[in-house]
Amino acid sequence: MVYLYIKIALAILLSTIPFLFAIFIKPKTKNGKWRNLFSLAHLDSESVANGTQKIRNIFKRIYEAMKHSDNARKFFIMLLIITMIIYQWIDSEATQAAVGSIIGNKYDVHQSKEALMELFPFITSPIVTISSMIYTLILFRYKWSNKLLTKIHSSNKITILLCVIIIVSMIIGRGRFFLLGEILFLTLIWGTIIPKKKEGETPHGGTRIKINKDTYKNDKIADKIAA
Repeated sequence: MVYLYIKIALAILLSTIPFLFAIFIKPKTKNGKWRNLFSLAHLDSESVANGTQKIRNIFKRIYEAMKHSDNARKFFIMLLIITMIIYQWIDSEATQAAVGSIIGNKYDVHQSKEALMELFPFITSPIVTISSMIYTLILFRYKWSNKLLTKIHSSNKITILLCVIIIVSMIIGRGRFFLLGEILFLTLIWGTIIPKKKEGETPHGGTRIKINKDTYKNDKIADKIAA
């Protein structure tokens, strides 16, 4: 039964991310006590300021690196995949716990009906479970996952479509499609954060010049003849 509570806690955590972003990261005003939660609670001490600045600098470096480096983007996408796997694992354990609790009361008809009514929303549909697994495996392909997240970042239509699907998945199925909404919501968050890659640039300035292989070989031959 512990996994049922963990599943609820993760769902609540996921739903609070936009609010946490609005409170902690995106300031309401540039000045004043309503700037963020720290200033509202009068926690603008030097230690808190230094700590938050260090965390902000780390995220900023990762964000800037994703504009130029495929490795940084792969790392960011891998965090998404790991998060999805954790959510799916907890969901699977919660489903097994719910089924086990219902089967355990099968000899008591009254309790069995009550358990079925209470725990039925925690039993994820097999179609959703399999679809989520396949979708997560697809994201291991960097070319596809990077293209998907970049499309989400640059297209308001795709963002709206995902929001509609997430809302519908929360409503239909009496909670059995909840995992689908969580997986898509994670995708939406990562797609909103990831920046568009700047092609042909390096983090320290300058421009990358692509050299044709044939031209490179001809230059090598010319150098040998000249020598």
